[in-house]
Amino acid sequence: MILFFFCGMLFAGSIAIHGLMDGYNPILKTSNKRYDAQIVKRSNAYSIYRFGPYFTSSSTRTADSNGNKYPNDYVRVMQTKTGTYAKLRYFNQNIGWMNVKGLKPVSFSQIAAATMKQYDVSGSAILASAGSKHTVTVNNGFANAAKKTANSSDGTVLYPLASLQKAMTGAIIQQLISSGNLSAGTKLSRYYPQVKGSSNITIQQMLSMSSGLDNNDTTPAKVMTENQAYTSMLKRLESTGKMTYDYSDVNYVLLAGIIAKATKQSYVSNLKTRIINKLGMKNTKVVDSNNIDTSSIALSYSRKATTDYTSPQSVSLPRLSAIPGAGNMLTTPSDYYKFILGLQNGSVLTAKQYQQLLSYGTVYSGGMYVTQNGVKYNNGSFGGQGYHSGYFATTGNYHMAIVFENQDPLGLTPKDFVKKMYQVATYY
Repeated sequence: MILFFFCGMLFAGSIAIHGLMDGYNPILKTSNKRYDAQIVKRSNAYSIYRFGPYFTSSSTRTADSNGNKYPNDYVRVMQTKTGTYAKLRYFNQNIGWMNVKGLKPVSFSQIAAATMKQYDVSGSAILASAGSKHTVTVNNGFANAAKKTANSSDGTVLYPLASLQKAMTGAIIQQLISSGNLSAGTKLSRYYPQVKGSSNITIQQMLSMSSGLDNNDTTPAKVMTENQAYTSMLKRLESTGKMTYDYSDVNYVLLAGIIAKATKQSYVSNLKTRIINKLGMKNTKVVDSNNIDTSSIALSYSRKATTDYTSPQSVSLPRLSAIPGAGNMLTTPSDYYKFILGLQNGSVLTAKQYQQLLSYGTVYSGGMYVTQNGVKYNNGSFGGQGYHSGYFATTGNYHMAIVFENQDPLGLTPKDFVKKMYQVATYY
C-alpha cells in the first residue's frame, strides 16, 4: 500500500508537470456572467486561444496569435473559467478565449459612441440592446460645424425624417381600415378618379408600392400648403399599369390625401391628433408653412477625402412640403422612438394591427421593408445631400437602432451603417 501510494504521488506529479509544460490550467470555477469589454493588450501573454483554460500553449492560439486581428476592438464576454480566461464573442462569432487581464470592461453606451467615431458618422442615434428599458442615445460630430453646434437628440437639433415618415402615414391608414372607414381593397378612384387606372389601384397596392404609380421630384419656389402639394403631385405622377414593386413617394402622398378626404380633416391634423400630440413628440415639426425655425435644423455635409464638413447645405423646406405623408417632417431619434413603440403597444396600433400593416406586401408594406423574417427596417434620404434617416429592428424592437445622419459614414453606405448600429445593439 505504501509503494502504491508513493507511485501514485509520482504519477500525479508527472501529470502536474506535464500539464504545466503544455499550458494546462485546471478549472477552479466557472462564471456565466456576461459583460462588454475592449481588447486593450496585444502580447503573447494575452493571446486568444481556441480552448481557453484547457490548453493555453502556442499550438492552441488562434490566427489572432498576438491579438493583432482585434486591436482595441469591442467584444462580448460570454463566460469566464478559473476566474482568469474569458470566452469572447465578436458580433455574432465566438473567437476564442483570452486572459481577462488583456480586457477592459466597457459600457454599451461606450461601444455605440465608439462605433459612430470609428466610421466618422456625423449625427444622432438611439439604440435598444434589450427592449425599451435598455436604451442609449449617442451623438457624434456637428449639426453646424461653423457654429460648433453638436449633434443631439434632445430637441435642440432637428433632422429631416424623410421616408421614415411613411410608417406614420401607413399607421393612420391602418387605423382607418381597422375602424371600417377604409379597406385594403378600397379603390383609389373613390378619392382620386382623375388618376389614370385608379379603378384598378387599391389601397393595399399603394401601401406595398405595387400600384404602378410613379412621380418626378420637385423643389417648388416656396413652401406649399398640403392641398397645393396634392395638386402638384397629381400633375407630376405617372400611372404605368405595372403592378409590381416600385418605390415611389406618390403612393404615400396620395394616401395622405385619402386620410384627409376620408376624415374630412387635414392630414397634418390627423398626424398631430393621432400620433404627435398623443405620444408627446414635442420635438417634431411638420413642414406645411414657413413658421419653422431653420436655425435648429442640422446642416447637410459632405466629406472631401479626409476633410469633414465640406459643402454645407440647408434642407429645402419647399422640397419637403411637396411630399406630405412621405417626408415633410423634422424630428429627433428620441421622438421617433416614441412612435416606433406606439406602433405596437396600443398607443397608435395594437400588435395585431401592426402585423396587419406589415402584411400587405412581400417587399415593402405600410412604411417598412419586410423582406427579412423577424426584422423590419426603412431608410430615408434626399438625393444630393448628406441627410439620411434609418430604422432597423427586430419586430418587437428588442434590438433596435434609429440613426439620423447629416454626413455619410466613412467606408460604409448610410444604410449599412444603420445596420451596423443594429448589430451593435444585438450583440453587445
